[in-house]
Amino acid sequence: MERIRAFLALELPAPIQRNLRLLQDEFSFLDREIKWVKEANLHITLHFFGSLSEREVGQACSCAGAVARDMEPFPVEIKGLGVFPPRGKTRVFWAGIGRGREELQELHTRLGKELQRAGFALERRAYTPHVTLGRFRKPPTAAVPLQSEIRQRGEVSYGNFTAGDIALIQSILTPQGPIYKVIQPFDLGR
Repeated sequence: MERIRAFLALELPAPIQRNLRLLQDEFSFLDREIKWVKEANLHITLHFFGSLSEREVGQACSCAGAVARDMEPFPVEIKGLGVFPPRGKTRVFWAGIGRGREELQELHTRLGKELQRAGFALERRAYTPHVTLGRFRKPPTAAVPLQSEIRQRGEVSYGNFTAGDIALIQSILTPQGPIYKVIQPFDLGR
């Protein structure tokens, strides 16, 4: 039986993905140190599973569908920038969430409870809703200019949209980077 690499996520509308891609261009001083996420792959992860069997895909879909039906659509704003971890060796550069942060936290928590009941192991790290813009190959040598730019853009908005669904997404790893394929979307409130 074939296993697939998968995660639950909130997909971003194309105009916001485009805005974030233009933002990546503004940080070209990091190009040699970072692997940028492709425009079409920019999203907000809710839960990462790793490898799933066909049966586990069905269970994940059942859990996601149940939670999605009980959540109403909500507004989301992509706002501000940051890095993970906040101290130590920087690994991830991200865009944050302004409006909609609490709803994303609630959605993540509800999904976590449902998934745990179904027997899925969950990450122990605290959940911080964000859009990963890039991953550093090693800690950036341009850390000071990066931190300065992050501080200056703390209140900059990169777009608003209404979160109307979530999706179970397959991640197919290739030498050119991952290809994401929606396995199943789940409408919120339906």
